[in-house]
Amino acid sequence: MQTLGKKKKNINQSDICLLDELYTTKKTLDDIRQRFDYVTEPEMISSCIYEMRSVQERYSYLLSKVREKDISEERGGIAWKG
Repeated sequence: MQTLGKKKKNINQSDICLLDELYTTKKTLDDIRQRFDYVTEPEMISSCIYEMRSVQERYSYLLSKVREKDISEERGGIAWKG
């Protein structure tokens, strides 16, 4: 992805792994949210909430690392820009 006024930054293997981990974590979070919409048992609701909070923390951490490195990559039509 090219941005106006900026040189295209080379992305190394560790950056690609970081972006892939961010993408996977986002997908996991979306899956948990979808499951949360359908569970009805109190124990399962609590479990989804706990799991969602945990994955949200992981996602926030990974996102901050991507922003810190100022990396971007196109993946599946989605432009990841930190």
